[in-house]
Amino acid sequence: MDLSPIKEDFLHYLWRLKKINTHDLVTTDGKLINIVHFGTYNTDSGPDFFNAKIGIDGTVWAGNIEMHVFSSDWVRHRHQHDKAYENVILHVVYEHDLKDHNSLVQNIPTIELKGKIPKSYLDTYLHLMQSSATIPCSNNIRYIDHQKIEFWKYALVIERLQSKSEHIHTIFDQCGQDWESTLYVILARYFGSKVNTEPFEMVAKSLPLSYIFKNKNNRETIDALVFGQAGMLMADYKDDYFMALKKEYQHQQAKYMLSPINPVAWKFSKMRPINFPTVRLAQFSALLYKVSYLFSQIKESESPADIKAILTSKPHEYWDDHYRFGIESIHINKRISDDFIDLLIINAVAPVLYFYGKVNNEERFIDKSIQLLESVGSEVNNIVDEWKALGLKSKTGFDSQAMIQLKTKYCSNFKCLDCKIGHEIMNLDRN
Repeated sequence: MDLSPIKEDFLHYLWRLKKINTHDLVTTDGKLINIVHFGTYNTDSGPDFFNAKIGIDGTVWAGNIEMHVFSSDWVRHRHQHDKAYENVILHVVYEHDLKDHNSLVQNIPTIELKGKIPKSYLDTYLHLMQSSATIPCSNNIRYIDHQKIEFWKYALVIERLQSKSEHIHTIFDQCGQDWESTLYVILARYFGSKVNTEPFEMVAKSLPLSYIFKNKNNRETIDALVFGQAGMLMADYKDDYFMALKKEYQHQQAKYMLSPINPVAWKFSKMRPINFPTVRLAQFSALLYKVSYLFSQIKESESPADIKAILTSKPHEYWDDHYRFGIESIHINKRISDDFIDLLIINAVAPVLYFYGKVNNEERFIDKSIQLLESVGSEVNNIVDEWKALGLKSKTGFDSQAMIQLKTKYCSNFKCLDCKIGHEIMNLDRN
């Protein structure tokens, strides 16, 4: 059997939208078919369409419809042994490739759609599915009203927040469903940006927030706990600051029986010095020292500006002249930048607030998470640049999150038929 460029979801799409040429439909054994009701699309296991009605040689049958690219897929998927398919009244395939079809597919009437799909739909579909571009519709999107794309952004952002909620839920349970600890771990993760997310999360998980609370008035102790758990106080630098942290950590390590993470987890190469994990750990520690109950303060904040002010912090002055322990550098204030605060809001604060709203059924926190995304600047990355090249602007975190969701979940997986842009392209007026 040859592989077909047609996929089953294309057949589902055409059937759902009733784009099949139903005139003179006949089964593979020559019986006249009349589609009375196309059925209800099923996104779970079992037949593809429920409660359909079809006329076969004048007799109306009620039941389910199953679709495949090839009629032999019925056997390949072993539906003949599955009771869920006993009430299938019609087998719809793109290509009929079974010769002894009736004996193998339980005498279920079959219709072949090959040659009955409108050419415009087939050509557009194949163009999208066989595109070599990273955004399959890049040659067609200019024909789509951008206002329609704007309307879809909200759904994309909600999808992305919901997707992030899955990881947050896991952390929430690991933290004993404590919201302060949950935000602490998630925030730590995104202090690591893309490269050091995992070791940052490991540090936070290895250092209970309660230990930070117990030492909230001692900046040196908090710095020692954070850098010590990061495995960065094992060297023998002679800087006064480093030696003080190392001594303090040894005391706290014995007191709390702490085990640091393996320092080989940290990555420094090909990074701008401001993004070195040492600098980000210093900034993270400074925030922990400044704000004791971060989630509570953010939850009760009245404006995005208030949240940005809460997240603003400056590390120990040592870091103004260092990017790494023991190596002096040009003097630069290492305060958390506004751009980095925006990224923390996009990736940590807004998703945790969204998840909090969902868990507690409080719509105002879901709204608050959206407002936060709308209040910060757009992310700058390759995905956003791709969309900009196609004429789609990204001004806020709301825009960039929508664009990332669109590219990673739809374009990269050729889910064009599930995409509203793809749907518009499939239905462009080509006259």
